[in-house]
Amino acid sequence: MNDEQFIKNLIDNYNRIFNYTGGHDSQLMLSLACKYTLDKKQFSGVALEKILEQIQNTGEKTLPVQLESKTSYKLAYHLLGQENLNKEIQRIIANDATLRKVKFKKSMYRILGALFLQQNQLEHAQRAKRLFDEMNRNQRILTAKEDIPYVVFLTTNANEQPKNQAATIMSYYSNLRNNHFTIGNHLQALAQIMTLYSSDYNKVLLQYVVKIREKLIERGVKVKKLHYPYLGVLALAATDESKMDEIVSLTNHLMKEKIFKNAKDYALIVAIQKIVQDVLKVQDIIDIASLNNLLELFDLVELVLDFGPSFPSGISDVIDFFN
Repeated sequence: MNDEQFIKNLIDNYNRIFNYTGGHDSQLMLSLACKYTLDKKQFSGVALEKILEQIQNTGEKTLPVQLESKTSYKLAYHLLGQENLNKEIQRIIANDATLRKVKFKKSMYRILGALFLQQNQLEHAQRAKRLFDEMNRNQRILTAKEDIPYVVFLTTNANEQPKNQAATIMSYYSNLRNNHFTIGNHLQALAQIMTLYSSDYNKVLLQYVVKIREKLIERGVKVKKLHYPYLGVLALAATDESKMDEIVSLTNHLMKEKIFKNAKDYALIVAIQKIVQDVLKVQDIIDIASLNNLLELFDLVELVLDFGPSFPSGISDVIDFFN
């Protein structure tokens, strides 16, 4: 799909979602519109509503928390392609119970983490909890329930050592901060994503991520905190100069469209997802045993992105001081 056709389909899906939701949340609408467009689907409010109803009425076993509307819509889309919807919902509920068993606290983030729990669920959940506890030991104030989906995703491989992973995450976080990245949850998410390449610290990967950010800024793109996790995806996708040019070109075109008027920062996110997906269709970018598809990483970031706490100005410096 060329950029012009992509933008046309994106706008069409956005307008359909606007009419369905009432247009109260531009970022949610753009996120959903992007997902439908990349999957070459036309938005249907009726189909999504049926899934939302089934999530809320799952019979005897139900979700243990009331999901916020944003999470409900994104979870519903995640379930849209399932052949047996009720079976998948019951899998999520069972996985959440396993995460509860290893002492993850009840929250909607635990539900999101349940999406990514794999075979040998209890062993996987125990690894995830060990990684969470190690991260909490290293960065007590910064590590929170928002990290649950990430730690589940990061511990799919049974051979990973949570203590080593946590130490690597801390090293990436500290070194990225020293390279003028802004501290906070989005930076921690980036540091976590970088360990998908290897749980061992890799100086070249760090330099690569720093260079990607610099190249985007040199091309006139404003790189903000919410973009940090996507820089990690670009690094894992081995993004080269020509693909960077394509991302910047598409970002600039998107920002001119009316639907991005109140969400200009989201244009870069959409462009990254589009170009990376185009690349993945023509070649295998990277071999990560724990990652069935790099696009699954987009799902993880999108599901969690909107809900991390945003500290008021000045608080982050205090938090970093205590860390």
